[in-house]
Amino acid sequence: MSDLRYLFFVTKPYSFPVLKPIEDYLLSTGTGEVRWFLAGTTENYLPVSNRLHSSTEVAGYDPHVVLAPGNVVPHRWPGLKVQIFHGLGEEKPGHYRITGFFDLYCTPGPLVTQRFEARRRRKRHFLVRETGWPKLDSLAESIDIREAKSGLGLDPNRPLILYAPTFSPRYESASALLEPICSQAGSKYQWIVKFHDLMPANIRNSYQQRLGSAVLSAEHSDITPLLAAADVMITDTSSVAYEFLMLDRPIITYRAAARQDKGIDLQSPANLAEAIQRSLDDPAEFTLQRQEYLGQLHPYRDGQSARRVVQACEGIIANGEHLRLRRKPLNLWRRYQNRNLVR
Repeated sequence: MSDLRYLFFVTKPYSFPVLKPIEDYLLSTGTGEVRWFLAGTTENYLPVSNRLHSSTEVAGYDPHVVLAPGNVVPHRWPGLKVQIFHGLGEEKPGHYRITGFFDLYCTPGPLVTQRFEARRRRKRHFLVRETGWPKLDSLAESIDIREAKSGLGLDPNRPLILYAPTFSPRYESASALLEPICSQAGSKYQWIVKFHDLMPANIRNSYQQRLGSAVLSAEHSDITPLLAAADVMITDTSSVAYEFLMLDRPIITYRAAARQDKGIDLQSPANLAEAIQRSLDDPAEFTLQRQEYLGQLHPYRDGQSARRVVQACEGIIANGEHLRLRRKPLNLWRRYQNRNLVR
């Protein structure tokens, strides 16, 4: 089945690089039409030309498929409603929450699939398909790290350290690591700091004031070009650590909540410099653990996850499987909370 109408529903800036590979696949193959609907903090974020602005316009477009990386989507809109997740951090509260808005969950790998399948068998008002995560399609290609650095205007011969912390107060590392990172700036390494889109302004400002031009601060919502160029990534309990697993390069975490042996997990900020040097000296030290976790979370290395998402949607619509689902719970409180999300 082809020539379906797709609508991408975005409420957070970090959703764009999740959905863009699907748009690229549809446009390159000519197998579907695409429109975007930007809401929440993204309403004026990017100049997307092929966008809809109201529920009236959505009704006129009459999408066959509505794709959303978030936990909600307007329930009155037409179309198969598909959740494709905004990250791989399955250990965080809420990752397996069933909100009652979606007909299909496209899961990234077997661990998440198994847990959603168990919920599907109990609830029977949604479907599950394992597709891989489209955001990682570009990291499945053969990457020349020197070319990736040059593409960012960096020295291809010097190690690049990428610091990518989460914003969550429960897991954030930026406060604790400010001093050790500042002491390393201007050293023999190149540094990029990529804050989460929701990182508080006071933390951003602290780094900018202390580091100035010694560190490149990346503001774009798509982190994948930075991952491709980094020799070592420092993070915490951000799910970006799992994205970096695709490249099998060293990871340093600060008090990670899960899978601490995917790299060096710091308990003290004072050990950061030693951990960086150890990672560069022996980048394969944690390869076995990284490969094990990647197999659980995202085993797809073919760069075809966007295609699998599209094919899953096409197959379900073609056989009408979604029409035989049990009626969804009303979830009136969740609908009330999101009443002003769209016009």
